[in-house]
Amino acid sequence: MNKINWGIIGLGNIAGKFAEGFSFADNAILKGISSKNEDKLNSFKKKFNIEDKFCFNNYNDLITCPDIDIVYLALPNSLHNFYIHESIRNKKNILVEKPAFMNFQDFNSTKNALYNKNIFFTEGFMYRHLPHIKKLKEILENNILGKLIKIETNFKIRVFKQKNFLGIKFKKPDYSNRLFNKELGGGAILDVGCYPLSLSTLANSLSYNVDLSNIRLENVKTLYCESKVDIYSEAEFNFDNKFNSKIVCSFKDKLNQNSKIYFEHGLLDINESWVPSADMSIKMTNHNKNEEINFKINENIYSYQIKNISKELLNKNSKANFPSIPINEIEINTKLLEDWINYK
Repeated sequence: MNKINWGIIGLGNIAGKFAEGFSFADNAILKGISSKNEDKLNSFKKKFNIEDKFCFNNYNDLITCPDIDIVYLALPNSLHNFYIHESIRNKKNILVEKPAFMNFQDFNSTKNALYNKNIFFTEGFMYRHLPHIKKLKEILENNILGKLIKIETNFKIRVFKQKNFLGIKFKKPDYSNRLFNKELGGGAILDVGCYPLSLSTLANSLSYNVDLSNIRLENVKTLYCESKVDIYSEAEFNFDNKFNSKIVCSFKDKLNQNSKIYFEHGLLDINESWVPSADMSIKMTNHNKNEEINFKINENIYSYQIKNISKELLNKNSKANFPSIPINEIEINTKLLEDWINYK
């Protein structure tokens, strides 16, 4: 069987989880890795049995390597745009970790650079490739529960360190973490808010397909930490009065990744929207009849994404299609994220 050769640039925690997904993919190989950190490079090389000649301490050496079919950019947000353009310049297919862009200007420059190029480009929302999202697509496209009315979705994680001062416990963010560095693209909106927003724009694309110009941002409430980075935000997105999506994202609350999707005839309740457990389920109410739909996720959650993208490349597809996120949805997500972050 033909296989796609992947290269990973940036060897942080997400890259490690992603790399483990190749053990479940029969159409893909982790061929090369690149990091400026020698310890990480050696650790990855040993763990994933990468040949010495495909281990690079210079990102561009991996990008220009003729044996690599696609690069996965797992770098900090602030470095995405530069290495996206380096990859395009070298005609390399690209998966960039979410969020792909820190602002809409960077998106437009990439869109222009990709024009008329036979280059596959998509953003790394791995949850879109999981079985429960395939089921959601089926429900929306076949109008099983009637018209989409409303979405309530969130992603909350606690990334505060516990401190103790005069016997009083309080929580304070670790300001050395990139998540609290604005220059590196930190903040709850960019890091976790992008997930529920992308679910809302996916639902839109499968139902009403409201144009970007007709999506309104409303009722925004945001909290900031000492480094001026958002640590909590809630917002509503009005899709041309067809449906509303209320989103909450947070760095200060216990884990919550619930999504409730309301239809004229029922409800979908997804309790593990983004990072599900091996035995996950969604609850569906249809005309007051309740049903639990169970899914088996018995492999690495990134492997679904690796296999689907590799399949597209083997089929010579240069444009991302569901479950990958296409350029028009990336455009909407990027603009709405920028509007949300800059909302006054």
